[in-house]
Amino acid sequence: MRERVLSGVLLLLILQGCGSSSPDSASDGRGGGSGGASSTPTLPAAAACVMDSPRLAIGASSTMSVDGTPYTLTHQPDAPGPLETPREDVGTAMGACAGNQGFLFGSGLYDITGPVGGSPTGHADLYGMILPPQITMGIHTRLYSRAFAIASSCNGKRVVFVSDDIQQMPALVRQEVLKRIAADPVLSAYYGPDNVMLSGTHTHEAGGGFEEASNPDIPDVVTQTATWLETLLISSSGFDKDNFDTIVSGTVAAIRRAHANLEAHPQAATIKLSVGELLNANVNRAQPAYAQDSPSERAQYVDDNGHEVNVDKRFVQLNFVRDDGSVVGVLNWFAVHPTAMGNHTRLISSDSKGWAGIEFERMMGTSYAPDGADGPEGADNFVAAFAQNDEGDSIPDLFVFDADVDGGNGPGQGVPYDKRFGTDDPYFDDQDGYRLGMRQATADSGIKQLAQSLKQFAEGTALRGPVDYRFFYTDFTDKAITDPVILAGLKYDDLPASLYDGDKTTCTQALGTAITNGGPNGLDPGAAGFVCANDMPNDMSQRIRFGYNGLYNGSGVLQLGHDSELSVPIPNVALIGALSTTLCLTQSQLPQYGCQAEKPVLLEYGGDPLPIQLFRIGNLAILGIPWEATTMAGRRLRKTVLDALAPAGVDTVVIAGLSNAYANYMTTREEYTAQMFEGGFTVAGPWQLAAAQQASRKLAVAMAGGEPSPDEGVGAPDLDADGAGVPTTIDSPDDFGSVAVDADAGYTQGDTVDVSFVSGYPGNDLKLGASYLYVERRNDAGGWDVVATDKDPELLFIWNSNPTLIDTYIGLSNRSTVEAKWDIPADEPAGTYRIRHDGVYRLSADADPQPYEAVSSPFTISGTPAACP
Repeated sequence: MRERVLSGVLLLLILQGCGSSSPDSASDGRGGGSGGASSTPTLPAAAACVMDSPRLAIGASSTMSVDGTPYTLTHQPDAPGPLETPREDVGTAMGACAGNQGFLFGSGLYDITGPVGGSPTGHADLYGMILPPQITMGIHTRLYSRAFAIASSCNGKRVVFVSDDIQQMPALVRQEVLKRIAADPVLSAYYGPDNVMLSGTHTHEAGGGFEEASNPDIPDVVTQTATWLETLLISSSGFDKDNFDTIVSGTVAAIRRAHANLEAHPQAATIKLSVGELLNANVNRAQPAYAQDSPSERAQYVDDNGHEVNVDKRFVQLNFVRDDGSVVGVLNWFAVHPTAMGNHTRLISSDSKGWAGIEFERMMGTSYAPDGADGPEGADNFVAAFAQNDEGDSIPDLFVFDADVDGGNGPGQGVPYDKRFGTDDPYFDDQDGYRLGMRQATADSGIKQLAQSLKQFAEGTALRGPVDYRFFYTDFTDKAITDPVILAGLKYDDLPASLYDGDKTTCTQALGTAITNGGPNGLDPGAAGFVCANDMPNDMSQRIRFGYNGLYNGSGVLQLGHDSELSVPIPNVALIGALSTTLCLTQSQLPQYGCQAEKPVLLEYGGDPLPIQLFRIGNLAILGIPWEATTMAGRRLRKTVLDALAPAGVDTVVIAGLSNAYANYMTTREEYTAQMFEGGFTVAGPWQLAAAQQASRKLAVAMAGGEPSPDEGVGAPDLDADGAGVPTTIDSPDDFGSVAVDADAGYTQGDTVDVSFVSGYPGNDLKLGASYLYVERRNDAGGWDVVATDKDPELLFIWNSNPTLIDTYIGLSNRSTVEAKWDIPADEPAGTYRIRHDGVYRLSADADPQPYEAVSSPFTISGTPAACP
């Protein structure tokens, strides 16, 4: 009740456009002014629809039903619990920035949506899942790079933080972005390796092929045949130069826009920091691993109902509003995997985090148009970045571990796999819409993050202090833990002392057999819980191997798809058990793997130097790391940094995971003993977290003392970005733009308009900053106004084709159609509408793409629109 009353009061304040809720006084005048007390802007009525949405109640009770059918009676809803609020016992910043509240800031965004078509057209498939194969066939939402440039008016330093809608931020993308910044006469004067942080949101529905290029000397006919066969089994993400260039160019463009926006507004203003708690939006997928952590440590995280809080509920947000009320954007961090669209979708999607960003931006009238001839103009254009945090063991599948209505929770029992989100989204491949993903689950996860962001947009206190940054590369192979502060915190007295015996070093990096299992939100053919030494403090190996909520483990069936007809009997637990035993025996003969301890080493993993980065914006520190940290690993890492920075005035630390490079997962020492999926991907061994704490503390101590970044003796890896270009796909002659399936004469709100046009291959024009599809409404003057584009989740862009192996050989797109599916929102006004498609066709590799336009017949929408979508 307390939460609902507060939410209602806060929403009323937002909609009335009341003054600042910050009690902070003005600056002492040093550093160019305080920026004053920023006005709280008025938000549109759509904000009330979000805050009142019944979807926010999903997971908030002990029962869950879909379409009237109950699936569990024993769900454990979240309750308010311990929250890492800003620390109170902190010092103050020194020098001219003491007490400063004045910052310059700017935001920018740019389209980074790559090509559709996947491997048959020479492009990469969706990246993040393996089974079943995800060959891209369209767009659910477009992908964006969102950048925030922030400068201090008291010390002249600035940083830029970028959140990209991609699976992770590879070192190669960072390398090429920095090269382009260095070559830019404007950006190079302000930005470089130390003060640019690039982070990925971790959507699993963006195209791949953006990691280091490789050019093996293999005949095309061999690679094309192998790729074709591979697409029948798994997703393929070979280097895709088109997608890679799109991400790099779009990221630089977003930074350029953020910089121009900052420079166009030289008056300092405040930035508000809000720390809140988002409940019933994530669960821990590796609970048996979390149970290995120290009981005394876990006891610090118990909610008001007496339940352990084993996943991070903290929602940290920066609100960027100028003194005149002009809204620049929001930047927030919340820990959850954006995997709600499911591993069977074939649509490009930014998933829940991008969904939330797009919906917030639509409320605020954000423009997505490309720059004009003179570049970015610098005007305020609202940007909402829902960035990634320490989400290593955090997923949005709220009901995945619940018992069924009969209380069963073993193999073959529990909430059915396709109902784990509490929706009726299509999950099996014989269901209509199967390839279009779990869009309702994505919206449900996204709207919870959006509602929390809207709530916290009316809250917060002004950041106070300087802008600062530190950065270095450090080697995580054979790295000894020597920092006495870190060493002193590694042992827990309520766990066996033998767990902490031996040298504290990282290892030759390697992957374990547990990676074959995937998480409970993925279908992989292996099994987890097999170890070379069973020293789990809380032995759950049998549960992990055989009874992990009746998911794939222990079922004895490999599902090649999501239909039982594609299930293949396989004794997975026995096979992985035998493999693990063999690997453990082999491992004992290979000294380079000895310190991997419990992990049965499956494959060696490359060990390039890794980047660690630290930003300070007033009293907030942002730690950029290349890993997916688990919940407890994130807690320990934040405390390490905060302990070092608190004397200098920092009271809040947030982790920006998947930043600047990608090095898989990071568990605690104790969680590592369980060798679940995350432990198998903790490549540097059981002391990887300790090494990360040591490296992060070095940067924090240097920052607190005003010293430069330590010299670790290693530099950035030099990666190959000169991969071969993607073959040009040509079209066979056709009546491009003709209507294949037209609209009906009339619809009402809630109906779906489904039209198709004869099309060319869309990968020959990515329509960046534009759209393949437009829903348009006739205005009073007889013209047409755009009401939806293919960035919007209610309008799906689907490219229907059926390429053969011969088509792949010759780079041909046979007759194909573009399908537009528009779910008419409940609040759509009555009127006359049409759907328009902009495309290109290409009849030869030497010819330029030729544009065409296709338009459906006009249709009417009748009925009284609802108050909310």
